[in-house]
Amino acid sequence: MLKQLETFCAVYETRNFSHAAEQLFISQPTVSTQIKQLEADLQTTLFTRNGRQEIVPTASGQLLYQQAQKLLTTWAATKTAVRSPRQLVKVPCRIGASHTTGSLILPALLAELSTASDRFDFQVTLANSAEILTAMSQHKLDFGLVEKPLVTDHLNRLAFGHDELVHAGDFNSPLWLLREPNSGVRHYTNAFLKARNIQPEQVMVIHSNQMIADLLARGTGQTIISRHVLAPTIPVEALSSHYQRQFFLLTNHHPAAALRPVQATITQYLTTWSNG
Repeated sequence: MLKQLETFCAVYETRNFSHAAEQLFISQPTVSTQIKQLEADLQTTLFTRNGRQEIVPTASGQLLYQQAQKLLTTWAATKTAVRSPRQLVKVPCRIGASHTTGSLILPALLAELSTASDRFDFQVTLANSAEILTAMSQHKLDFGLVEKPLVTDHLNRLAFGHDELVHAGDFNSPLWLLREPNSGVRHYTNAFLKARNIQPEQVMVIHSNQMIADLLARGTGQTIISRHVLAPTIPVEALSSHYQRQFFLLTNHHPAAALRPVQATITQYLTTWSNG
């Protein structure tokens, strides 16, 4: 049953039997068989196909996914505890951060959390805000730090601090350094280009604020970027209040009891950081 649930979750997240099979290192027929067995046991349909043959979860599938994530997480913790009965079992704690919060907030926050590393197994992921939201919704992260006002019914959102975006770099350069389409900075960049009626002659898409800041420091290109990540020698143009954005902490509605001390530390630190 646990293998069937793992297969079901992979299909649910990829929306594709072949991709789920590749992810699990099993054959596609095995994936199909396990899903059929699970549907037979539960006496329900978990997936349907639309006109384009895209796999779509049913209402039962959506409910099972939420419960399956909890069961698999509990089982993983149980296996660890049983295999190491005499050892202190560390609690997994998965933190995701956007590139801006990752460079601006995360280092000091992790230093604060490091005092609890004897009790918690901290795992850190950097991605854009939309990817952090998706991972949180899929219970692949316990905490998320983003700078985009993303909304979901399954998560709590705590606002803290502010970030200032500026126009930076060589303003005469035809090259624009852009973040990827789903990033928070790209949204503001597109708005800036539209407001200024600018159609970049040359574009370079880079999935890293720090990489863009390093290029600007070398005199390469121009962009819209957080003032916080820039070297003081880089030319900047201050923008209106529309280019100021708030940071957010994403948490689950019902966090694991073992993670509550971590959540309290994170919340306290972010509150102090906001007032600092």
